[in-house]
Amino acid sequence: MKRTRLTALVMGLLLLATWAMAEAAPLPAPLPAVVLATVNGEEITKADADELIPALVNYQYIADASDYTSTVDFLLRQKVLEIKIRDMGFDQFTPEELTAFEQETQAEWDAALAEYADYIQSDDSEQARAHALEQAAAYYESQGVNYEMLLDSVKNSAGQDKMTSYLMGDYQPSEEEIQAIFSQVGPLYQQEYENDIQTYEYMTQFSGQVSWYTPEGYRGIIHILLTGDQELVNQVRTLEARYEEQEQSEGQEEEAAEGQEPEEPVTLEMIEAARQAVLNAKADVIAEIFDRLAKGESFENLIAEYGEDPGMTVADNLMNGYPVHVDSIVWDPAFVKGAFSEKMLAVGDVSDPVVGANGIHILKYLRDVPSGLIMTDAIHEEISQYLLGNKENELYTQAFEGWIAEMDIVYNQEAIDQAIQEAAAAQQSQEELPPEAVEIP
Repeated sequence: MKRTRLTALVMGLLLLATWAMAEAAPLPAPLPAVVLATVNGEEITKADADELIPALVNYQYIADASDYTSTVDFLLRQKVLEIKIRDMGFDQFTPEELTAFEQETQAEWDAALAEYADYIQSDDSEQARAHALEQAAAYYESQGVNYEMLLDSVKNSAGQDKMTSYLMGDYQPSEEEIQAIFSQVGPLYQQEYENDIQTYEYMTQFSGQVSWYTPEGYRGIIHILLTGDQELVNQVRTLEARYEEQEQSEGQEEEAAEGQEPEEPVTLEMIEAARQAVLNAKADVIAEIFDRLAKGESFENLIAEYGEDPGMTVADNLMNGYPVHVDSIVWDPAFVKGAFSEKMLAVGDVSDPVVGANGIHILKYLRDVPSGLIMTDAIHEEISQYLLGNKENELYTQAFEGWIAEMDIVYNQEAIDQAIQEAAAAQQSQEELPPEAVEIP
Protein backbone atom coordinates (compact mmCIF):
# COMPACT_ATOMS: atom_id res chain seq x y z
CA MET A 1 0.00 0.00 0.00
CA LYS A 2 2.72 2.47 0.97
CA ARG A 3 4.84 1.66 -2.05
CA THR A 4 1.85 2.30 -4.33
CA ARG A 5 1.14 5.67 -2.74
CA LEU A 6 4.78 6.73 -3.01
CA THR A 7 4.91 5.70 -6.65
CA ALA A 8 1.77 7.74 -7.30
CA LEU A 9 3.44 10.75 -5.66
CA VAL A 10 6.45 10.45 -7.92
CA MET A 11 4.37 10.02 -11.10
CA GLY A 12 2.06 12.87 -10.17
CA LEU A 13 4.96 15.20 -9.60
CA LEU A 14 6.37 14.29 -13.01
CA LEU A 15 3.12 15.40 -14.61
CA LEU A 16 2.67 18.57 -12.56
CA ALA A 17 6.19 19.96 -12.83
CA THR A 18 7.92 18.73 -15.95
CA TRP A 19 10.01 21.83 -16.40
CA ALA A 20 11.09 21.84 -12.74
CA MET A 21 12.06 18.20 -12.97
CA ALA A 22 14.16 18.79 -16.06
CA GLU A 23 16.28 21.21 -14.05
CA ALA A 24 16.33 19.12 -10.87
CA ALA A 25 17.29 15.82 -12.49
CA PRO A 26 19.37 16.44 -15.66
CA LEU A 27 20.64 13.48 -17.64
CA PRO A 28 24.21 12.66 -16.60
CA ALA A 29 25.39 11.74 -20.11
CA PRO A 30 27.23 14.65 -21.78
CA LEU A 31 25.63 13.95 -25.18
CA PRO A 32 24.34 16.81 -27.33
CA ALA A 33 20.66 17.49 -26.69
CA VAL A 34 18.27 16.29 -29.38
CA VAL A 35 15.85 19.19 -29.86
CA LEU A 36 12.32 18.09 -30.84
CA ALA A 37 10.72 21.55 -30.82
CA THR A 38 11.23 25.13 -29.66
CA VAL A 39 8.87 27.74 -28.25
CA ASN A 40 10.17 31.31 -28.63
CA GLY A 41 13.61 29.76 -28.87
CA GLU A 42 13.23 27.70 -25.66
CA GLU A 43 13.99 24.06 -26.35
CA ILE A 44 11.95 20.93 -25.81
CA THR A 45 14.41 18.05 -25.95
CA LYS A 46 14.19 14.31 -26.38
CA ALA A 47 15.53 14.04 -22.83
CA ASP A 48 12.51 16.04 -21.62
CA ALA A 49 10.20 13.68 -23.51
CA ASP A 50 11.97 10.55 -22.28
CA GLU A 51 11.62 11.72 -18.67
CA LEU A 52 7.89 12.32 -19.10
CA ILE A 53 6.82 9.37 -21.26
CA PRO A 54 6.62 6.76 -18.43
CA ALA A 55 4.20 8.99 -16.52
CA LEU A 56 2.08 9.65 -19.62
CA VAL A 57 1.89 5.91 -20.33
CA ASN A 58 1.05 5.19 -16.69
CA TYR A 59 -1.80 7.73 -16.76
CA GLN A 60 -2.91 6.42 -20.20
CA TYR A 61 -2.39 9.82 -21.80
CA ILE A 62 -0.48 8.01 -24.53
CA ALA A 63 -0.75 4.38 -25.63
CA ASP A 64 2.95 3.48 -25.58
CA ALA A 65 6.48 4.85 -25.29
CA SER A 66 6.78 5.55 -29.02
CA ASP A 67 4.18 8.34 -29.05
CA TYR A 68 6.59 11.26 -29.17
CA THR A 69 4.10 13.35 -31.16
CA SER A 70 1.59 13.56 -28.28
CA THR A 71 4.39 13.89 -25.74
CA VAL A 72 5.92 16.85 -27.57
CA ASP A 73 2.50 18.50 -27.80
CA PHE A 74 2.06 17.98 -24.04
CA LEU A 75 5.46 19.51 -23.31
CA LEU A 76 4.84 22.31 -25.79
CA ARG A 77 1.65 23.36 -24.02
CA GLN A 78 3.44 23.27 -20.68
CA LYS A 79 6.20 25.45 -22.11
CA VAL A 80 3.64 27.90 -23.53
CA LEU A 81 1.90 28.09 -20.15
CA GLU A 82 5.24 28.54 -18.38
CA ILE A 83 6.15 31.43 -20.68
CA LYS A 84 2.76 33.13 -20.23
CA ILE A 85 2.92 32.76 -16.44
CA ARG A 86 6.38 34.34 -16.50
CA ASP A 87 5.40 37.11 -18.92
CA MET A 88 2.37 38.07 -16.81
CA GLY A 89 4.37 38.07 -13.57
CA PHE A 90 2.41 35.22 -12.03
CA ASP A 91 5.69 33.54 -11.01
CA GLN A 92 6.56 36.42 -8.66
CA PHE A 93 5.70 35.95 -4.99
CA THR A 94 5.89 37.96 -1.81
CA PRO A 95 8.33 36.99 0.95
CA GLU A 96 5.35 35.78 2.99
CA GLU A 97 4.18 33.56 0.13
CA LEU A 98 7.68 32.12 -0.35
CA THR A 99 7.94 31.33 3.36
CA ALA A 100 4.58 29.56 3.22
CA PHE A 101 5.71 27.57 0.16
CA GLU A 102 8.89 26.50 1.94
CA GLN A 103 6.96 25.39 5.01
CA GLU A 104 4.46 23.46 2.89
CA THR A 105 7.24 21.80 0.92
CA GLN A 106 9.23 20.87 4.02
CA ALA A 107 6.16 19.30 5.62
CA GLU A 108 5.39 17.35 2.45
CA TRP A 109 9.01 16.25 2.03
CA ASP A 110 9.32 15.16 5.68
CA ALA A 111 6.06 13.21 5.43
CA ALA A 112 7.18 11.46 2.24
CA LEU A 113 10.52 10.49 3.77
CA ALA A 114 8.85 9.28 6.96
CA GLU A 115 6.31 7.20 5.07
CA TYR A 116 8.93 5.44 2.98
CA ALA A 117 11.17 5.00 6.03
CA ASP A 118 8.28 3.37 7.91
CA TYR A 119 8.03 0.86 5.07
CA ILE A 120 11.71 -0.17 5.03
CA GLN A 121 12.88 0.43 8.62
CA SER A 122 14.50 -2.71 10.05
CA ASP A 123 13.99 -2.10 13.78
CA ASP A 124 12.97 0.58 16.29
CA SER A 125 16.42 1.95 17.04
CA GLU A 126 17.41 5.55 16.33
CA GLN A 127 20.23 4.28 14.12
CA ALA A 128 17.83 2.20 12.03
CA ARG A 129 15.51 5.19 11.71
CA ALA A 130 18.28 7.48 10.52
CA HIS A 131 19.43 4.88 8.01
CA ALA A 132 15.87 4.38 6.75
CA LEU A 133 15.44 8.12 6.23
CA GLU A 134 18.72 8.23 4.27
CA GLN A 135 17.51 5.36 2.10
CA ALA A 136 14.19 7.16 1.57
CA ALA A 137 15.95 10.31 0.39
CA ALA A 138 18.18 8.24 -1.92
CA TYR A 139 15.11 6.47 -3.36
CA TYR A 140 13.38 9.76 -4.15
CA GLU A 141 16.57 11.19 -5.63
CA SER A 142 16.76 8.15 -7.92
CA GLN A 143 13.25 9.06 -9.11
CA GLY A 144 14.25 12.65 -9.80
CA VAL A 145 12.46 13.96 -6.72
CA ASN A 146 14.03 16.07 -3.98
CA TYR A 147 13.16 19.04 -1.79
CA GLU A 148 14.15 21.61 -4.40
CA MET A 149 12.07 19.90 -7.06
CA LEU A 150 9.09 19.78 -4.71
CA LEU A 151 9.52 23.48 -3.92
CA ASP A 152 9.63 24.32 -7.63
CA SER A 153 6.48 22.24 -8.09
CA VAL A 154 4.68 24.16 -5.34
CA LYS A 155 5.72 27.48 -6.90
CA ASN A 156 4.66 26.33 -10.37
CA SER A 157 1.28 25.24 -9.03
CA ALA A 158 0.84 28.59 -7.30
CA GLY A 159 1.71 30.40 -10.54
CA GLN A 160 -0.83 28.31 -12.44
CA ASP A 161 -3.41 29.02 -9.74
CA LYS A 162 -2.87 32.73 -10.37
CA MET A 163 -3.34 32.19 -14.09
CA THR A 164 -6.50 30.18 -13.46
CA SER A 165 -7.90 32.90 -11.22
CA TYR A 166 -7.09 35.48 -13.88
CA LEU A 167 -8.88 33.50 -16.60
CA MET A 168 -11.87 32.54 -14.46
CA GLY A 169 -12.44 36.06 -13.19
CA ASP A 170 -15.51 36.17 -10.96
CA TYR A 171 -17.29 33.23 -12.62
CA GLN A 172 -19.43 31.11 -10.32
CA PRO A 173 -22.01 28.58 -11.52
CA SER A 174 -25.53 29.98 -11.36
CA GLU A 175 -28.41 28.14 -9.72
CA GLU A 176 -29.98 27.83 -13.17
CA GLU A 177 -26.87 26.06 -14.50
CA ILE A 178 -26.76 23.75 -11.49
CA GLN A 179 -30.44 22.87 -11.72
CA ALA A 180 -30.13 22.25 -15.46
CA ILE A 181 -27.38 19.66 -14.88
CA PHE A 182 -29.40 18.05 -12.07
CA SER A 183 -32.48 17.80 -14.30
CA GLN A 184 -30.42 16.35 -17.13
CA VAL A 185 -28.37 13.79 -15.22
CA GLY A 186 -30.70 12.89 -12.34
CA PRO A 187 -33.12 10.77 -14.41
CA LEU A 188 -30.18 8.60 -15.52
CA TYR A 189 -29.60 7.61 -11.89
CA GLN A 190 -33.31 6.92 -11.46
CA GLN A 191 -33.41 4.74 -14.57
CA GLU A 192 -30.43 2.77 -13.27
CA TYR A 193 -31.55 2.20 -9.67
CA GLU A 194 -35.33 2.60 -9.40
CA ASN A 195 -36.04 -1.13 -9.63
CA ASP A 196 -32.63 -2.55 -8.77
CA ILE A 197 -31.82 -2.34 -5.07
CA GLN A 198 -28.88 -4.73 -5.35
CA THR A 199 -27.08 -2.60 -7.97
CA TYR A 200 -27.94 0.59 -6.06
CA GLU A 201 -26.41 -0.72 -2.84
CA TYR A 202 -23.41 -2.25 -4.57
CA MET A 203 -22.56 1.05 -6.28
CA THR A 204 -23.27 3.33 -3.32
CA GLN A 205 -22.16 1.16 -0.39
CA PHE A 206 -19.32 -0.93 -1.87
CA SER A 207 -18.03 1.31 -4.69
CA GLY A 208 -18.58 4.64 -2.92
CA GLN A 209 -20.55 6.25 -5.76
CA VAL A 210 -22.86 9.13 -4.87
CA SER A 211 -26.35 8.60 -6.29
CA TRP A 212 -28.64 11.51 -7.00
CA TYR A 213 -31.61 9.16 -6.71
CA THR A 214 -32.80 7.14 -3.72
CA PRO A 215 -35.21 4.25 -4.36
CA GLU A 216 -38.43 4.06 -2.39
CA GLY A 217 -38.79 1.85 0.65
CA TYR A 218 -35.72 2.67 2.71
CA ARG A 219 -35.99 3.01 6.47
CA GLY A 220 -33.54 4.65 8.81
CA ILE A 221 -32.76 2.05 11.49
CA ILE A 222 -30.81 2.49 14.70
CA HIS A 223 -30.15 -0.38 17.06
CA ILE A 224 -28.70 -1.64 20.30
CA LEU A 225 -26.21 -4.41 19.58
CA LEU A 226 -25.38 -6.91 22.30
CA THR A 227 -22.57 -9.11 21.06
CA GLY A 228 -23.70 -11.90 23.39
CA ASP A 229 -22.01 -15.22 24.06
CA GLN A 230 -19.79 -15.68 21.00
CA GLU A 231 -19.76 -19.46 21.25
CA LEU A 232 -23.56 -19.53 21.15
CA VAL A 233 -23.70 -16.93 18.36
CA ASN A 234 -21.22 -18.96 16.31
CA GLN A 235 -23.35 -22.06 16.84
CA VAL A 236 -26.30 -20.25 15.26
CA ARG A 237 -24.17 -19.21 12.30
CA THR A 238 -22.89 -22.76 11.83
CA LEU A 239 -26.39 -24.23 11.86
CA GLU A 240 -27.68 -21.55 9.46
CA ALA A 241 -24.82 -22.24 7.05
CA ARG A 242 -25.43 -25.99 7.16
CA TYR A 243 -29.15 -25.47 6.64
CA GLU A 244 -28.47 -23.26 3.61
CA GLU A 245 -26.16 -25.93 2.15
CA GLN A 246 -28.90 -28.49 2.66
CA GLU A 247 -31.41 -26.32 0.85
CA GLN A 248 -29.04 -25.76 -2.07
CA SER A 249 -28.24 -29.48 -2.40
CA GLU A 250 -31.82 -30.65 -1.95
CA GLY A 251 -32.69 -33.28 -4.53
CA GLN A 252 -29.08 -34.19 -5.17
CA GLU A 253 -27.94 -37.59 -3.95
CA GLU A 254 -24.80 -37.42 -1.90
CA GLU A 255 -22.89 -40.47 -0.78
CA ALA A 256 -21.17 -40.34 2.59
CA ALA A 257 -17.47 -41.04 2.59
CA GLU A 258 -16.63 -44.67 3.25
CA GLY A 259 -16.88 -45.46 6.95
CA GLN A 260 -18.35 -42.02 7.75
CA GLU A 261 -21.78 -41.50 9.18
CA PRO A 262 -23.91 -38.90 7.36
CA GLU A 263 -24.42 -35.63 9.24
CA GLU A 264 -27.68 -35.15 11.07
CA PRO A 265 -29.91 -32.85 8.99
CA VAL A 266 -30.32 -29.33 10.39
CA THR A 267 -33.91 -28.29 11.02
CA LEU A 268 -35.47 -24.88 11.52
CA GLU A 269 -36.35 -25.98 15.02
CA MET A 270 -32.68 -26.57 15.79
CA ILE A 271 -31.79 -23.10 14.51
CA GLU A 272 -34.57 -21.49 16.51
CA ALA A 273 -33.43 -23.31 19.65
CA ALA A 274 -29.87 -22.08 19.12
CA ARG A 275 -31.13 -18.50 18.69
CA GLN A 276 -33.15 -18.81 21.88
CA ALA A 277 -30.03 -19.97 23.71
CA VAL A 278 -28.30 -16.75 22.62
CA LEU A 279 -31.24 -14.70 23.90
CA ASN A 280 -31.43 -16.67 27.16
CA ALA A 281 -27.79 -15.91 27.90
CA LYS A 282 -28.59 -12.18 27.80
CA ALA A 283 -32.12 -12.37 29.16
CA ASP A 284 -31.46 -10.14 32.17
CA VAL A 285 -29.88 -7.35 30.09
CA ILE A 286 -32.64 -7.56 27.46
CA ALA A 287 -35.33 -7.37 30.13
CA GLU A 288 -33.62 -4.38 31.71
CA ILE A 289 -33.48 -2.53 28.37
CA PHE A 290 -37.17 -3.08 27.59
CA ASP A 291 -38.14 -2.16 31.13
CA ARG A 292 -36.32 1.16 30.83
CA LEU A 293 -37.89 1.78 27.41
CA ALA A 294 -41.32 1.13 28.89
CA LYS A 295 -40.58 3.77 31.53
CA GLY A 296 -39.94 6.32 28.77
CA GLU A 297 -36.15 6.37 28.58
CA SER A 298 -34.59 7.41 25.28
CA PHE A 299 -33.61 4.60 22.91
CA GLU A 300 -30.63 6.69 21.83
CA ASN A 301 -29.42 6.99 25.43
CA LEU A 302 -29.68 3.25 25.86
CA ILE A 303 -27.60 2.76 22.70
CA ALA A 304 -24.84 4.77 24.36
CA GLU A 305 -25.10 2.71 27.54
CA TYR A 306 -25.60 -0.81 26.18
CA GLY A 307 -24.79 -0.75 22.47
CA GLU A 308 -21.64 -2.43 21.14
CA ASP A 309 -21.81 -1.33 17.48
CA PRO A 310 -19.09 1.31 16.82
CA GLY A 311 -21.19 2.58 13.90
CA MET A 312 -23.77 3.84 16.37
CA THR A 313 -21.20 6.24 17.84
CA VAL A 314 -21.07 8.10 14.50
CA ALA A 315 -23.30 11.18 14.77
CA ASP A 316 -24.72 10.87 11.25
CA ASN A 317 -25.67 7.21 11.74
CA LEU A 318 -27.32 7.99 15.05
CA MET A 319 -29.22 10.95 13.59
CA ASN A 320 -30.38 9.33 10.33
CA GLY A 321 -30.09 5.61 10.99
CA TYR A 322 -28.72 2.92 8.74
CA PRO A 323 -30.60 2.92 5.40
CA VAL A 324 -32.28 -0.50 5.20
CA HIS A 325 -34.53 -1.79 2.42
CA VAL A 326 -36.51 -5.01 2.48
CA ASP A 327 -34.34 -6.16 -0.46
CA SER A 328 -31.03 -4.92 1.02
CA ILE A 329 -27.90 -6.97 0.38
CA VAL A 330 -25.41 -5.03 2.51
CA TRP A 331 -26.90 -5.90 5.90
CA ASP A 332 -27.12 -9.17 7.81
CA PRO A 333 -30.36 -10.86 6.62
CA ALA A 334 -31.46 -11.18 10.25
CA PHE A 335 -31.00 -7.42 10.69
CA VAL A 336 -33.08 -6.72 7.56
CA LYS A 337 -35.78 -9.14 8.68
CA GLY A 338 -35.93 -7.44 12.07
CA ALA A 339 -36.15 -4.00 10.46
CA PHE A 340 -39.28 -5.10 8.57
CA SER A 341 -40.81 -7.39 11.20
CA GLU A 342 -44.42 -7.19 12.31
CA LYS A 343 -43.39 -5.07 15.29
CA MET A 344 -41.94 -2.40 12.96
CA LEU A 345 -45.04 -0.88 11.38
CA ALA A 346 -44.56 2.83 12.09
CA VAL A 347 -41.80 5.30 12.83
CA GLY A 348 -40.83 4.99 16.48
CA ASP A 349 -41.53 1.26 16.76
CA VAL A 350 -39.01 -1.03 18.45
CA SER A 351 -38.43 -4.64 17.39
CA ASP A 352 -38.23 -7.78 19.43
CA PRO A 353 -34.65 -8.92 20.02
CA VAL A 354 -33.18 -10.41 16.83
CA VAL A 355 -30.24 -12.82 16.73
CA GLY A 356 -27.88 -12.13 13.85
CA ALA A 357 -24.33 -12.85 12.80
CA ASN A 358 -22.93 -10.19 15.17
CA GLY A 359 -25.09 -10.91 18.20
CA ILE A 360 -28.43 -9.60 19.43
CA HIS A 361 -30.09 -6.57 17.82
CA ILE A 362 -32.86 -4.46 19.28
CA LEU A 363 -33.90 -2.15 16.44
CA LYS A 364 -35.77 1.14 16.29
CA TYR A 365 -37.65 2.36 13.19
CA LEU A 366 -36.22 5.89 13.25
CA ARG A 367 -37.56 7.38 10.02
CA ASP A 368 -38.58 6.84 6.42
CA VAL A 369 -35.68 7.78 4.16
CA PRO A 370 -36.78 10.39 1.58
CA SER A 371 -36.85 8.85 -1.88
CA GLY A 372 -36.60 10.15 -5.42
CA LEU A 373 -34.35 12.82 -6.91
CA ILE A 374 -33.21 15.07 -4.08
CA MET A 375 -30.74 17.93 -4.42
CA THR A 376 -28.53 17.58 -1.36
CA ASP A 377 -25.74 19.98 -0.39
CA ALA A 378 -23.18 17.35 -1.48
CA ILE A 379 -24.80 16.98 -4.91
CA HIS A 380 -25.05 20.77 -5.27
CA GLU A 381 -21.31 21.04 -4.56
CA GLU A 382 -20.51 18.16 -6.93
CA ILE A 383 -22.37 19.88 -9.79
CA SER A 384 -20.81 23.23 -8.94
CA GLN A 385 -17.30 21.75 -9.11
CA TYR A 386 -18.16 20.03 -12.39
CA LEU A 387 -19.28 23.33 -13.92
CA LEU A 388 -16.21 25.14 -12.60
CA GLY A 389 -13.98 22.48 -14.14
CA ASN A 390 -15.78 22.71 -17.47
CA LYS A 391 -15.45 26.49 -17.47
CA GLU A 392 -11.77 26.29 -16.60
CA ASN A 393 -11.13 23.82 -19.44
CA GLU A 394 -13.09 26.02 -21.86
CA LEU A 395 -11.18 29.17 -20.91
CA TYR A 396 -7.78 27.45 -21.06
CA THR A 397 -8.63 26.01 -24.49
CA GLN A 398 -9.49 29.48 -25.76
CA ALA A 399 -6.42 31.00 -24.11
CA PHE A 400 -4.06 28.41 -25.56
CA GLU A 401 -5.38 29.11 -29.06
CA GLY A 402 -4.37 32.76 -28.66
CA TRP A 403 -1.09 32.08 -26.85
CA ILE A 404 0.11 29.53 -29.39
CA ALA A 405 -0.78 31.83 -32.27
CA GLU A 406 1.37 34.62 -30.84
CA MET A 407 4.44 32.48 -30.12
CA ASP A 408 7.17 31.26 -32.45
CA ILE A 409 6.78 27.47 -32.36
CA VAL A 410 9.05 25.25 -34.44
CA TYR A 411 8.78 21.45 -34.68
CA ASN A 412 11.86 19.42 -35.60
CA GLN A 413 9.79 16.76 -37.37
CA GLU A 414 12.83 14.83 -38.53
CA ALA A 415 14.04 14.39 -34.95
CA ILE A 416 10.51 13.48 -33.77
CA ASP A 417 10.17 10.83 -36.49
CA GLN A 418 13.60 9.44 -35.65
CA ALA A 419 12.66 9.18 -31.95
CA ILE A 420 9.41 7.40 -32.86
CA GLN A 421 11.24 4.90 -35.06
CA GLU A 422 13.88 4.15 -32.42
CA ALA A 423 11.26 3.66 -29.70
CA ALA A 424 9.10 1.43 -31.93
CA ALA A 425 12.14 -0.68 -32.88
CA ALA A 426 13.16 -1.05 -29.23
CA GLN A 427 9.63 -2.03 -28.29
CA GLN A 428 9.43 -4.61 -31.08
CA SER A 429 12.80 -6.03 -30.11
CA GLN A 430 11.63 -6.41 -26.51
CA GLU A 431 8.43 -8.16 -27.62
CA GLU A 432 10.40 -10.64 -29.74
CA LEU A 433 12.58 -11.80 -26.83
CA PRO A 434 11.79 -15.31 -25.52
CA PRO A 435 10.03 -15.32 -22.12
CA GLU A 436 13.13 -16.63 -20.33
CA ALA A 437 15.15 -13.66 -21.64
CA VAL A 438 12.83 -11.06 -20.16
CA GLU A 439 14.02 -9.87 -16.77
CA ILE A 440 11.27 -9.97 -14.14
CA PRO A 441 11.57 -6.99 -11.78
